[in-house]
Amino acid sequence: MKKFALCLMFLLCAGLFNQRTALAAPSEEALSKSVQNYFAPLFAGLQAAAEQQPTVDNFREVMKPFLADIDGFFGSTLLDSDFVIRKVYRRRNFLAVGYDLKKVRELDYFWDLMRKSPSPQLSEPGHGSLLQPRLIAMRYPIMQDGQLTGVVSLMIRTKAFLEATGLDQVDTYRIVCRGQEAEAEGELGKDYRQITLQLPANEWLIQYR
Repeated sequence: MKKFALCLMFLLCAGLFNQRTALAAPSEEALSKSVQNYFAPLFAGLQAAAEQQPTVDNFREVMKPFLADIDGFFGSTLLDSDFVIRKVYRRRNFLAVGYDLKKVRELDYFWDLMRKSPSPQLSEPGHGSLLQPRLIAMRYPIMQDGQLTGVVSLMIRTKAFLEATGLDQVDTYRIVCRGQEAEAEGELGKDYRQITLQLPANEWLIQYR
């Protein structure tokens, strides 16, 4: 009898847990708004910085007011018009200065687009590594007299994005960018929700349950 009662209690608790999880999953409309509202102020901040025409000498001063209160902030860089890193916001990342981002195959699409038609860009979530966490990168062109003179970039921890949008509360999710899976947690199965968002220089398909 005691064993039966314990099993019953376990099943009830499991049911309540699943119910809470299901209730925590945002609707498609709510998730769409959350994602758009998350990125909008970040791109607005990058735009304000780019319009100040930051240089190697004043990049940190230009970016500091914007970056001070960003949850999940990982780093920021100043690129030249050839996609080479010329300045980093955090001094500990100094070894990145001089690195040519054209060597990163995953950025080929973005570099080509920035060169031909300079505009804001949102990369897909990166997979991360032992030395670097999972990150989402944003870029904004620096323009002068109609010409691309540089790019300001911002990197945010993917975890902060998930928490801000409520995706950390769902059982499973999958983010697909330009037809390629970029981020996933768990198995979706057949019964799931999904949204498609047109974001700066990218299309995100988010499936979740």
